[in-house]
Amino acid sequence: MIVVIAIDALEYNLVEKFNYKNLKQEKYGKTDISEFSQPRTMVLWSSFMTGENKENEILALGDKKMWNYQIDIKDTFFSKFKNPKVIDLPGFSYDLDEHKKERELLKAFFEAKTQEEKEKIKKEYNQRSLEHHKKIKNEFEKAIKGEHDFVLGYFSAIDVIGHLNFGNKILMKMLYKDMDELAKKVRTLGYPVLILSDHGMKAIGNFGDHSEYGFWSVNFETNLKNPKITDFKNLILDVMKEKDKEFK
Repeated sequence: MIVVIAIDALEYNLVEKFNYKNLKQEKYGKTDISEFSQPRTMVLWSSFMTGENKENEILALGDKKMWNYQIDIKDTFFSKFKNPKVIDLPGFSYDLDEHKKERELLKAFFEAKTQEEKEKIKKEYNQRSLEHHKKIKNEFEKAIKGEHDFVLGYFSAIDVIGHLNFGNKILMKMLYKDMDELAKKVRTLGYPVLILSDHGMKAIGNFGDHSEYGFWSVNFETNLKNPKITDFKNLILDVMKEKDKEFK
């Protein structure tokens, strides 16, 4: 099995600051996403799974339609595996209703007229995101104990909650710690593990916005130094080939 923990907006500088070693693994660094004009979630994960820059194709759909963008498995590297499990990934297996509701609440927050109304919306927004996070984590933990040869879990809470709470250091550290603990569980299973973010997050006052680089780490040998997000397709397929050789 090969495992990918896909963490939206995992910020390199915070991983360093908190020194979460299970997120860092044996090799880690920043990804180069400078080829993209905008660090958009749908664009970056779609480019990851195909190994091709999908920005022009997706941005041409416009903000409303892009979230319904979905790539057929035959056009992704997932098709190279016999029994892959890909959980909640934008552009592939995204929970459209859940993430649509989160975006609606985010919009409502910034349109709210009073601080009281904003706080009420933020509470619902955070709670909804955390509940979804727990659901995805449970599904992911079940999958890595199954018969799959590839498992990817996409975790959006750091991004979703970070947009309104990036200045809340206690809350953000709690989210990072939760992902570090999940990474520790996966690493004890002995599988090749890639931890990857699409982009990081920078402070805009107490809020958070996408930064111009992502985060990556692996628990195996690689010559990658400052990879593009499109480079990981070949990395994963190379690891798959090496594992296949071990069983022949």
